[in-house]
Amino acid sequence: MDATVASSPAGSAARIYGPSNFEDEFRIAKTQDEIKPVLAKIESIYDEQVHLDDELVADNGGFCFGLLAPATNVLVNTVISAAGAAPPAARGGGRDMSQRSLDGLVAFLTCLFPCLPDAEAVAYPDAADADPLAAALLVIHRRGLRRFGFSSGTTAAAVEVALGCTAAAANHSDPRRLVLGWKQLSRSLDSDNSAAAAVLRRALAAAGDGTSPELHLTEPWKLAGARLDDIQITKELLPPVRAAAKRKLLATIHGFYLNALARIPAAELRGRHHRGVLAAGGCYGPLDPVSNVIVNAVMYDQTFPASKPVTLDMVSTACLWRAAARSLYGLVSFLCTRYPSITPDQALHRLQLAGADLRVADPNLFNDEGRMEGSSEEEQSTPATGAGEAYATAAAAAFHPSPPAQKELLGSPDAVSRIKAAAEKLRMQDGRMLSSEDLEFLSMVFPKCPSSDGELQQQQVPTEPVKVRKRVYARASECSSEFWGQHERARRMVAAALDKFNETAVPKYNLHVICGVNELVCGPEVSLEDMEIRGYNPWTRHQYRHSHINFLATCEGAQCAGAPATLFFAECSNRGNGTCWCAPVSLPHPDAEQVRCIYCEHQGVRVVHPDDRNFHGRDEFEKLFYGLEREIYSNDKIVARNRIADQVHDVEDDAIYLNYCINV
Repeated sequence: MDATVASSPAGSAARIYGPSNFEDEFRIAKTQDEIKPVLAKIESIYDEQVHLDDELVADNGGFCFGLLAPATNVLVNTVISAAGAAPPAARGGGRDMSQRSLDGLVAFLTCLFPCLPDAEAVAYPDAADADPLAAALLVIHRRGLRRFGFSSGTTAAAVEVALGCTAAAANHSDPRRLVLGWKQLSRSLDSDNSAAAAVLRRALAAAGDGTSPELHLTEPWKLAGARLDDIQITKELLPPVRAAAKRKLLATIHGFYLNALARIPAAELRGRHHRGVLAAGGCYGPLDPVSNVIVNAVMYDQTFPASKPVTLDMVSTACLWRAAARSLYGLVSFLCTRYPSITPDQALHRLQLAGADLRVADPNLFNDEGRMEGSSEEEQSTPATGAGEAYATAAAAAFHPSPPAQKELLGSPDAVSRIKAAAEKLRMQDGRMLSSEDLEFLSMVFPKCPSSDGELQQQQVPTEPVKVRKRVYARASECSSEFWGQHERARRMVAAALDKFNETAVPKYNLHVICGVNELVCGPEVSLEDMEIRGYNPWTRHQYRHSHINFLATCEGAQCAGAPATLFFAECSNRGNGTCWCAPVSLPHPDAEQVRCIYCEHQGVRVVHPDDRNFHGRDEFEKLFYGLEREIYSNDKIVARNRIADQVHDVEDDAIYLNYCINV
């Protein structure tokens, strides 16, 4: 897995990529050479404010961040703060205004965008001449966020939180007052001219108004776009966006798996096919990505039967995220093997444009002529490797137990035609809930698994447990016990949340499967006095007050016949008698703004949160980035923990599928 060109079951020309040879390339360490240029630009902004008293600016928080051009922001921030009943005392802690403004600019971007270390965030205000919204637009353009809704409520809420973080990072004496002033001012912005008297009047009015209106961003974003067009950007000096691109694609693929789980009948999913989805349900293949996950999972369960039965109500969160990561590297390896002239970054870009759909990313997949928008002529060259070999490479990158089986299933024209015909007969493209009979019909389509001599045969199920050393058995038992402990805790909380939801819901909903859990929300608290909380997480001495959970649920009644399960978010107290609520949620588009949760991001857990309800961790960036918890939840630590997203190897929850006994 470490070599770009690997000798593998896929063949000598396979280009197999994984976390070790396709790294994120995060920039974590800031250097003075990177900080000095942007500090110089900020200092020049202050030097130009000759009509303002330096002490007035410093004492009243005249920072260069805000919703307008930097020079105008200095003026507006000064007036908003100075209009109070008593001018607040400066709290700079010995830092000058330029450094404090830079700290605020970095906080604004890192709060607004996930997977953006502080060191990388410095580069964007440097390129955008210390203009906060222009720098944000630069991040949006660089990351390909084509659906970032400038006028949406989600974006407005995110920018409002970011403004509060910005003021806190700059040690402003009253961040809430500053945010309120900008919210008031945003209602009537039509210019970013620092000399306009109207700006001053609006700022004064904002400072005296005690209401808390909505934040209006359409005009500020429009003005920032015009300013950005006038700036000469040196893209070579900007940080790489590979890590963000990988996370976007992972979010897309994670959505495929949630949709696949939602379409498999509950009894078959809980009793059998959860193993196939997590272990071998790659989203690559001749169908749409969700159907590919289902087909590959059913094929795996058909040809590699489980050594012991496992029935559950919750799939492993770690295994589900690992399945998405394996699919990502499988897709990249497939394209790089098929087209040796492209780099893995180009393959990643191609997959982003294609929405991770291999039928679009590889226009020659079925030997059809075609071009994908945004791709060069060189990238559209004739494939150097057949689809069968590329599928074997993808399977090797995705840790499939038998790459030859994937080659036989997905690379043979006869097998592909049978899969397509079966999918068409079952109307899999409609996104409906499949039946038990559908899955049985689908399993009859597959060839048997290839043996070591190249002939196809059914894999034999081990009849006896594997004998292992006592230490190995003890560790596997411990990991299995931890999973089942979380399984029971999550199941109880979801049952309580769903019962409460069903009190007023029409139609009623029933649990399909739990598909994402973070028990470490609101903490850690080191006190051990509360025995109820202490007993909730026996494997940690720390206390966490809440859990965030995703689960799928099916609705009752004839009107729901054939409908896939609905995705829910639940926030539950880890106390037995605490609050617990849930609500349906939609998968966010990866090219749009993301609803962020500081706790789930810190744990590297992918949980889909609601965009229309508040929850713990949504509006707490100010406290967690710059408050007492900074040592635990710093943005750089969140970025470091997000490397869990690259996990493709064994995880502890795999233990529930192991059939071990002690070798005596």
